[in-house]
Formats: sequence, C-alpha cells, structure tokens
Amino acid sequence: MPTEIVMPNLGFDTQSGRLIEWLKKPGDTIQRGDVLAVVESDKANVELESVAAGVLLDILAPTDSEVAVGAVIAHIGAPHELVAPPTTAAPAPASPRVPDVSPIARRMAEEHRIDLSAITGSGRDGRIVREDVEAAINLTSENLTPRPLSVLGEGVKFLALPRVRKAAREAGIDLALVPATGAQGQVTPADLARYLAVQSATRAQAAVPAPVTRSAAPVPAREGAREIAISRARRTMGERLGKHKREAPHFYVTGEFDVEAAMARLTGRARINDLLQFLTVRTLLRVPELNATYEGERLFHHEAVHLGIAVALDDGLLTPVLRHAERLSLEGIADETRALIARARAGRLKADEIGGASFTISNLGMIKQVERFTAVINPPQVAILAVGAVRQRPVVVDGGLHVRRTVYLTISGDHRVVDGMHLARYLATFGEELERFTG
Repeated sequence: MPTEIVMPNLGFDTQSGRLIEWLKKPGDTIQRGDVLAVVESDKANVELESVAAGVLLDILAPTDSEVAVGAVIAHIGAPHELVAPPTTAAPAPASPRVPDVSPIARRMAEEHRIDLSAITGSGRDGRIVREDVEAAINLTSENLTPRPLSVLGEGVKFLALPRVRKAAREAGIDLALVPATGAQGQVTPADLARYLAVQSATRAQAAVPAPVTRSAAPVPAREGAREIAISRARRTMGERLGKHKREAPHFYVTGEFDVEAAMARLTGRARINDLLQFLTVRTLLRVPELNATYEGERLFHHEAVHLGIAVALDDGLLTPVLRHAERLSLEGIADETRALIARARAGRLKADEIGGASFTISNLGMIKQVERFTAVINPPQVAILAVGAVRQRPVVVDGGLHVRRTVYLTISGDHRVVDGMHLARYLATFGEELERFTG
C-alpha cells in the first residue's frame, strides 16, 4: 500500500505551507530520509524528508502552491504501483442538438415547416412546447416580418408569449425593458424570471445601509528614503509576538553570574554560549514549570527539553529547535547547535526543527554593548531566557574587589501560569549548575 506524504506541521499556529521546489519526480527511487521538496512556512524554508523508501508514485501539489497542513501532497510505494500518465484522447465530435419536443409542438412545426433546432424551449428542462412553436409561426408568417404579440407604453413593440405578458402585467414589469434571448427575439419565461430576480436583489441591496468604512490614509513617498519590502516571515513573527505580548502578562527577573572559572575550564569545540545552553538544559530538568507550553488554556510540562535557539537573519528572526537537548553532552550541544544554525541561515531546516520548542534562548551577547535586555515569550511557551554580553566587571569575592567576566541573564515569564518564585528558582538553580560545572 502506498505511503502518504503530507504537508508537515510547520510550527505553532501555522495553517499551511507553500511548496517552493520539488527535488524528486515521479518514478525516482527514494530512500527513507531523502529530501523530497522544499517548503516555505510562515517562519522559514524547510526540507521535507521522506518517511518511507520506495518509488515516488505521484505529486499531488504543484510547485508554488499553498497547501494546508496535513494534506496529502505525494505518495511513495512499490515500483509496480507506479501508474503511467493517461494518454490524452482526441475529443469526440459534438453531437447535434436533439431538442425535447412535445407531440403537439412537433406536429405544428411539421405543418408550418419550422426548424425545431433553432427554437429555445420554455418548458421544463428546456422542452419545446406549443407556445414556442406558435411564437416561431408568428415570426415567419406572411412576409416574414415579425408581428408584435403585445404593445405596452408609447408604441414600443416586442414579442412575447401570452403567459409571459400576463406574468409581466401582474408584476408591473414593462417587457420592453427585459433583455430577450429567444431564438426569434422573443422574451422567454426564463428572461422574465432573471429580470425579476435582478430587480429583487437590487431593491434588497438598496434597503441595506452601506457600512461606514475608514480606509487607511495613503502613505506618501518619503524623499531620500528607500522603501523596504517586509517579508512574510517578519510579518508573521510581528503578528504572533505582538498578539502574545498583549494577551500574556510578561514579567522579568534578572541575575548576574560569574563565568570566569567556567570559561577557564572550557576545552575542545565548546564555547561560552554552548555552556550557557548546556546549563540551561540542566536547569530546566530541575525546574520543569518553565519547560512548558500553554495551549488553549491547557498547561503542559514537558519531560524532554526541546530548546529553541533564536537566530538573526537578514529578513527577521528565526528560532530553530534543538530537539531532545537533554540527551546531549556539552560537546554534543556545541556541534548540533552549529549545524542547526547553519541550516537555518541556508534555509534548509528539517520539518521537525521549525516548531515544537518547549523553551527558548535569545542571545545578544555577541554585541558587547548589550549588557542586558528582556525578550518576548515565543508562544505557546511560558518563558524565554535573554542572554547579554559576557564582559569584565567588578565583582566582590571573599570581601575583596576583583575584575572578572560575568554575564546577565534575564528570564521572562507568562504570569498566567508561572510566578516570580518560578523565575527566581530558575536563576538559583542555574547558579548551582554553574558551580557544579566548575567543581
């Protein structure tokens, strides 16, 4: 049985993704984990990996199409399941129109030599009835000059069946105003019905007061300024974080940490930022209240630490996810973080790296002037850690004044589900983990 390839979940509150490029075509042999396509979400470009091995049987969503999350976009199966594209057969010639005619209408048409194929029927399902043939006879009698069947208004003449004229009189409609579509130029019952429907809709619309709209004032061009297009990712990020900041009451707690001894112990590929991430993971395992998400008024504490790492891009901020960070050593976090950031900047993230973080670190420490700052919580998470620059600062140690490298950490909390004590416990526990690392 073929395996369905679906549009993956591309992050919290993401409803769809756009297929940028298919990297495989039907008939290609696929291994599990092969990249099939590149998908654009509201946050980033994502590589869509195959969940099965076999042959790509078909592609259901073309390039540059917007596809809902969970929709099937392709199938992978065995080679014998590959179906050749159907050949396009030449269209069959159109059959001549055979009108449905009542017996009386057919007999009258034969007697007066009327071509029934030129008559538009006014009966049920377009059936030609006696009145239709009578109208055609009136048009072709004597010198083939149309003979008016009725006169309304100031000498305005037109063709219509008796029952149409009667219906028009009862509705107070001047048939001269009704567009005629009959084969001989007559107003048919369908013409009158359409005209009445349009008039009724027009009157109903006129009865409803037009809504008062306030259009935004046009923004004039700015002399000496260049307009910059705002990317989809930046717009989405602004909308989501702005909405979350309005809905979630943020509050902040800051602590200063001496990292002089810890930096002296760093070896191999690990750097101070890797250490801060490693210590954050260790801390979250001891303070699970902050390794949590608040979704639809339901609070979830997560056993695994899926660490979101904020990465600055040219067109916005992206937060790829280091999944199961609790399983990694310090060296492992260093390697995986570098690879994750490289994929993010290259626009080649995997589907499971774009969403589902349980906690996020936002680090501006590479800018030495940024001493400390506060960060907006990334929904549906309940907390985020802001890391400032590691700098030399005066520190009191055992009653003496020393110059040592320290860092300020500020944690933001969602006051709907956590309080100040949770944030204070996080900073205290982080300090304990830092001391444990230095021995």
